[in-house]
Amino acid sequence: MLLKKIIRIFAWTIGSVVVLCGIIFLIAWKSPKYYNVSRTYDPIADSIIPFKYYPSINNHPRPYIIRSNNQYCIFGAQHTRDPENTEIKIIEKEWNDLKPTIALVEGRLGFLLPGLMDPVKTLGEGGKVKALAGKNDIPVYNWDLPKEMLAKQLLKKFTAEQIALAQILNPYFSELRFGKPASPEKFIEEFMYRAKYVGQENNLRTAADIDNAWKKYFPTGPDWKNVNDQEGLPGFLNDMAAFSNDLRNQQLVLVIKELVSKGEKVFAICGSSHAACVATAFNK
Repeated sequence: MLLKKIIRIFAWTIGSVVVLCGIIFLIAWKSPKYYNVSRTYDPIADSIIPFKYYPSINNHPRPYIIRSNNQYCIFGAQHTRDPENTEIKIIEKEWNDLKPTIALVEGRLGFLLPGLMDPVKTLGEGGKVKALAGKNDIPVYNWDLPKEMLAKQLLKKFTAEQIALAQILNPYFSELRFGKPASPEKFIEEFMYRAKYVGQENNLRTAADIDNAWKKYFPTGPDWKNVNDQEGLPGFLNDMAAFSNDLRNQQLVLVIKELVSKGEKVFAICGSSHAACVATAFNK
């Protein structure tokens, strides 16, 4: 009798957990899919400002907004996780003015339970756009290049180890804008899989491997745990960031132009530096 009672309790508990997980799966936000662009980059019609020249134009307005009536709004944001930041209100205004039919966000948004977690506090300005799209029931895509595709294109200029090291650590460098994680080593664990994109999965498997590789390229410092991308990146990482941003900015231009050619009204959120660099492709 006791055994049957224990079995019933166990079965009820397992069933409850399964139901709860199912509910979370249904209501939790999913990361937007990458948009697969079919257009080919035209260096004349789609010309961008190379990122290496960005320091000469970084006194641009913030936010940097590129508009076309009834076609698109490219919102170049200062990255924020403050729901009270005035930029969030400006995003709402631009959204309501355009009334978009499709939204583009930068990067793959992470896990969020609507109603329990604040989109901006958790995911930044991209979370705000995702929330607005949800209210209007319109699709959301990631305009960015898939990391695996970007990694393969970077092989034209950098070694596989350099690319893997950068792709694992870049999220951490960006996170430092909002404060240092309690455990830098723990933070980068979820990005270690990126080493496989360039065949480095057996060489970069642990935080200790990252430490050793880092010291090879930066024997006199700085420590990667203190590198903030808002303050610039050291050595080859700076060159790689510029080359990566050029590839990503080309992708941003192609995605928006392709969607507009299909009759979509596009609201795209990106960092202000991206908007400043792609403005030439839309001002012609």
